Amino acid sequence: MKKIVNYALAASLLFVACHQKESQREFAVKQLQDRRCFVVLGNEPFSPAGNVIGLENSYTLAWPEEGVLTPEAERELLIRCFGDSLSTTFSEAADRLLYLTWGYEDEGMEIQLLELKTDSIADTLQYTYGHLESTCEVNGRVATFIIKDEISVVGAAHGTYSAQYVNVDTEKGSIIHIGDLMDTTHLGEAIRLAVSDLDVNEEVRGCLFDEFAEADRLPVPMDYLIDSTFSTITVVYQLYEVAPYACGIQSVVLPAYWLAKHVPFTALGKELFDLTKAEAVAVAE
Repeated sequence: MKKIVNYALAASLLFVACHQKESQREFAVKQLQDRRCFVVLGNEPFSPAGNVIGLENSYTLAWPEEGVLTPEAERELLIRCFGDSLSTTFSEAADRLLYLTWGYEDEGMEIQLLELKTDSIADTLQYTYGHLESTCEVNGRVATFIIKDEISVVGAAHGTYSAQYVNVDTEKGSIIHIGDLMDTTHLGEAIRLAVSDLDVNEEVRGCLFDEFAEADRLPVPMDYLIDSTFSTITVVYQLYEVAPYACGIQSVVLPAYWLAKHVPFTALGKELFDLTKAEAVAVAE
């Protein structure tokens, strides 16, 4: 009996980093992580740190097990995660990330990387770092990879960060784009209306750049989050897309039943948010 329990426990560890909100079949992902630390020597000063700085690059990622996604979907996830359209495999993209110098060479500097054998940088050095992480949440038939990065470069006015969302149909292994859920022709107008009319988006209302505060539509962003449990779609704007850096990343909540009054949903969209039943009830009333 003890062996059986231990075997079950070991098997459950194969599915780390994917948290399920509803009872359903497992969506298998694995946890991958690595880190590299360097001393960077420059032929010019890294203002204000002198000619020597530290560099730390790392990642901690939830990544789909082999065969979970279609090849096309895994390729798109690779590009979205690493921002690298040149690499064709995870290991290649990860290696490129670990050895990134974050633009110093693009500024005409000549630099030399000395890789450290330890995983820490001396406290006396100012250092640049880049960290990439992702988690996975499963909600109904949708798995969402939440990809976050944080970058701080010596000499820059401030750091930068992002939060991307990639939604996957766990039954088909394909990525769900927002156009798969609805006709997006007038989605920009609906998003702007949601900012103006829905109290849940009040903070966004006060942060918009003037050009968007006075516009009758907002751009449709690439990033969005599906929550079929609470019947919402949340569209996400990265730094500077619609608001200043000080306001951070902006999220606009769109309740599905409210949104369906403004844009037509596809069959998939209606299924995910149970809108067909809602339509039937509305007709009956």
